[in-house]
Amino acid sequence: MSSTPKTIGIVVAIVAVVVGAVLIAPSIGDSMFGTGGSQPPAAASSDVELSVNDAGETYGSANGGSVPDLLAAQTDDGAIGYVRVSELDLARNVAGSVESGEWPVDVYEKDGETVIGQLTVTKDMPGPRDGRN
Repeated sequence: MSSTPKTIGIVVAIVAVVVGAVLIAPSIGDSMFGTGGSQPPAAASSDVELSVNDAGETYGSANGGSVPDLLAAQTDDGAIGYVRVSELDLARNVAGSVESGEWPVDVYEKDGETVIGQLTVTKDMPGPRDGRN
């Protein structure tokens, strides 16, 4: 098979375009999606807004550096609700001071008033801010 200089030129040009596209594609993607080069995008959890109940208390799950006033929790009976973080902190302190090493805390609906059950807090239970900034 004989190759003409024109055919070789076309093949070289095609290869150059393909190689160029492969090399520049990451930069194009970064500029399109705003990731700023080779650094990973910022964690989306830092921008998540917490829900607020009628009493003005935030509720939900701890997320990034944010801990809501009412933290999602499960009662000893298995119902899902929220514990007031201030009460949870107090219960952890009391549990560390009593012989049983346990202290109950109320679990509420998202309104922060309606009690749906209790959660037994132990002295060894991690706190809502443990491991967070």
